[in-house]
Amino acid sequence: MKKEDFINLLLENGIIPLKKVADLLDSLKEEDLDIIFKEAIKNNVKIIDEEFINRIIGKNINNNKENVEKKENNVNKKQNKINIKDFFNIKENKQNIEKESNNVILIESTKKHVGEEIELSVKEMKETKEINILKRFEIQKNKPDIISWISYYKQRLNKIKKILREHSEMRSIYPLDKIPENEEVAIVGLVYDKKITEKGITFIIEDGNNIIKAFVSKDNENIDFKIVKDIPLDSVIGLVGTYKNKMFFANNIILPNVPVRKPKTFGEDDVYILFTGDWQVGNKYTFYELFDRFLKFVNGKTGNEKIDEIARKIGYIIIIGDVVDGVGVYPEQKEELVLKTYEDQYKSFEDYILKIPESIKTIIVPGNHDIPRLAEPQPELPRSLLRESYSMKNIYYLSNPSYVKIHNSIIGLLYHGYVLDWLVSNISFLREKGGYEKPGELMKFMLMLRLIFPSHGSNPYVPYINDDPSVIEIVPDFFHTGHIHRASYDEYRGIDLINSSTFQDITPYQRELGHKPEPGILFLRNIKNGEVLGVNLFNFEIRKLRDKII
Repeated sequence: MKKEDFINLLLENGIIPLKKVADLLDSLKEEDLDIIFKEAIKNNVKIIDEEFINRIIGKNINNNKENVEKKENNVNKKQNKINIKDFFNIKENKQNIEKESNNVILIESTKKHVGEEIELSVKEMKETKEINILKRFEIQKNKPDIISWISYYKQRLNKIKKILREHSEMRSIYPLDKIPENEEVAIVGLVYDKKITEKGITFIIEDGNNIIKAFVSKDNENIDFKIVKDIPLDSVIGLVGTYKNKMFFANNIILPNVPVRKPKTFGEDDVYILFTGDWQVGNKYTFYELFDRFLKFVNGKTGNEKIDEIARKIGYIIIIGDVVDGVGVYPEQKEELVLKTYEDQYKSFEDYILKIPESIKTIIVPGNHDIPRLAEPQPELPRSLLRESYSMKNIYYLSNPSYVKIHNSIIGLLYHGYVLDWLVSNISFLREKGGYEKPGELMKFMLMLRLIFPSHGSNPYVPYINDDPSVIEIVPDFFHTGHIHRASYDEYRGIDLINSSTFQDITPYQRELGHKPEPGILFLRNIKNGEVLGVNLFNFEIRKLRDKII
């Protein structure tokens, strides 16, 4: 056995050889290595240093070498060749750590059945691998009434007005009841109604002080009329123009939008975030073989060294909802279920995620097929159905939507995507851009409006007192959605737009909705260099979607 093979064998079993041990191993015979390995396993040793080797070899070689060699010979008579793992009957549930000749990374060993541990990088981590929850939403127990609705929209107006003030044209904003006439000014209002005519659009806007009409000509060269005519009701917009005869004539429409930035790199650790979702566990149309292939991939066991090298650098996984198919979600669903209850579905889902390496931090949010309420924000998946995974330190259950900071650096907006159906149905210019086949365009529009669910009726939601969870206050570095089962990567103003694929084939219900699934695709984003990859689980093919950022 070569020295490198012996070190790998130790690492696979959670045994860490210190740096100085490597030189010492050159002078040992294969029989010595066998003894060292056997004693380490027998005594549950986790770190091998020079003292351990000298003690074991000095004590046992002279007395036991003959017996060990005899035992080895007897085994070889029964079997032409047997490796050390087979000889000592080492079971599964091992830890796998990638090593570099100059650096060995120490990690804590566990006995949990959570998959095979894989070290993220061959270099020492210079930043703590962790997840900071920037914003999550709990259920407010107030009963929706007129006061909560007023508070909800007041929060929306005030938050987006603050965002609009960052635009140079909107530094000085007049309340709608104090607009001077016949001079160019800036105003902000919530869109109460609108009317489209041959000449343009008349908006009715309000700000809590007054309600006015604002006219936008379709011949105005400052305005993209296709977008402006599709601004949803209940959105908050800025307008620059003049007020006369009780009508505001807009020369420009200012959407809150996100600032223009370049895609960024973060830190010095060569680590990937993996994006997935819509596993739909429990449905007969789900590709269950993809779960096995997914687990092979994240455990670095595909047999393809190039793919496994990438897998060893995965530090984080985000599962963006619809982890199970649910019960009674749509007509005729009962006939499609192979797991008929939520309990059985979540038990199966939990069995899968417990096989993800514990070194990988995993974030899970719910979707509309999951058991929490349909109204958004949705609380996290219930602990009562996922007790074992809730006890794991590497698994995070969050609300939908949520904001997180990953690896102390990169900020993500996580939203399952139920509103995407409404956007395709109601926003004509988005349908013209591709609708369901272009999720990135749908996500761009949400960022333009700085609203996750823009209009009353766009999705089921509950008004919060003193907050509007729909407002995108925190500008993310990536925006992750799912729901429509379309694999899509795009960019907008320096933000990565990722719509997850699915593990499910098209169902009759999805066909009715016009969905066109692209199953089996994983997306990976490198934190250090910005590289974005797509991995096809059906054939483990890798596509580079964005080169490294220099």
